[in-house]
Amino acid sequence: MDLLPWMRQWDMLPPAGGTMLCAVSGGRDSVCLLHYLVHLGQREHFAVAAAHLHHGQRPTAERDVAFVQELCRQLEIPCVVERADVPGFARCEGIGVEEAGRRLRYEFLFRTARELDAQRIATAHHADDQAETVLLQLLRGTGPDGLSGIPPVRGMVVRPLLQTPRSQIEAYLLKHDLPHVEDETNQDRSMARNLLRLDLLPQLEQINPALRENICRAADILREENTYLNQLAAEYLPPTGTMIAGEVLQRAPKPLRPRILRLLMDRLPVGKKDFGAAHYRSVLELTELPREGEYHLPGGVLAQWSEGCLTFLLREESQPEEAVLTEGELTWGPWQLRLQKSAPDLKAHLLLRREGSTVTVRCALPGDRLWLEGSRGSRSVKRLCVDRRIAPQARDRLPAICVDGRLAAVYGLGIDRAFVPTEKDEAWAIQIETKENVGGGKA
Repeated sequence: MDLLPWMRQWDMLPPAGGTMLCAVSGGRDSVCLLHYLVHLGQREHFAVAAAHLHHGQRPTAERDVAFVQELCRQLEIPCVVERADVPGFARCEGIGVEEAGRRLRYEFLFRTARELDAQRIATAHHADDQAETVLLQLLRGTGPDGLSGIPPVRGMVVRPLLQTPRSQIEAYLLKHDLPHVEDETNQDRSMARNLLRLDLLPQLEQINPALRENICRAADILREENTYLNQLAAEYLPPTGTMIAGEVLQRAPKPLRPRILRLLMDRLPVGKKDFGAAHYRSVLELTELPREGEYHLPGGVLAQWSEGCLTFLLREESQPEEAVLTEGELTWGPWQLRLQKSAPDLKAHLLLRREGSTVTVRCALPGDRLWLEGSRGSRSVKRLCVDRRIAPQARDRLPAICVDGRLAAVYGLGIDRAFVPTEKDEAWAIQIETKENVGGGKA
């Protein structure tokens, strides 16, 4: 495995005497990358340090920390470990757990790089990750931006393995007798990426064994074209701010208009994972109205059309904070909730198996998932709301019931099958009422 030509092509190497910080989870990919970089650094005259973030989610996380620390001790390199409360951060920021983990991971990596004076941060994304990412984006109906996949370099973050298939990584581990740890969630087929990796990609490879290589090549082509189109679209943007004149949008070629909106949206401190082509199309339709109007977007973003100008704003509406449910009534935002022990003649909107020590209510967050009875796997709250025609602004206000921090039910959508009581179980009955029509209904 020779990564040096690829790394030189993309200027991934730190300067002589510099430092490369490697993100290490303890899995096979990051172990391979760390080992390779340590030996490459000895030849190319740069130092390597490792960074590991304990996400505070899996029971095996402490095992992973100990493994990474011991590996770094054997390689005789510095190892920085930090613990993060990813679920708590997700609740605080009103985002999904996956997005929360990603943000905290990169914040930790950038902070550690500054402390160590590292010039590059290396992550272990490889060719199979690239193929999976592009296919997932395609299934979601994304455009060239998403189909460009994972970039080889983004600022000081570099991905030396991005053109390396998983098979070569496994061969490297075997050759050098390198142990690694396994993330047990990688076998969970209820997660779309795992299902794609374990089942769908192997079937597609029966049609074309070079499938992954071809997808990566297509992503490279699209990335170059996407960069060029972004440069064209940027010429229509105002120097600062998130307001653009309607006449400027109309003057731009039609295929560039959604791209102009995306670039304008980048100036707001929100993620773009919940934004799709349909959202940008609706915003463009807003600019064709002869009167003023507005359109609510995910993440608390409001698109306003007024006096011939389009403006993106962050809505200044506060969501109620997570609250503990005890027996009796609780006023939570626009909702009135009553928690009581179930009885045969008691009607309830939600009936949960009585387990755990703490029942709480919070807003439904992006990334929340439910495995409803009769479903083949878990589905995101976002997708369930789309199926039930619940608008994004209503979705963000749905009461989500958690037991010991684990999502058990969402009002209007249903109960996760892990919390559906049997005839033998004791149960909690939750009544939910509101005067506002926010799209909820009986679960």
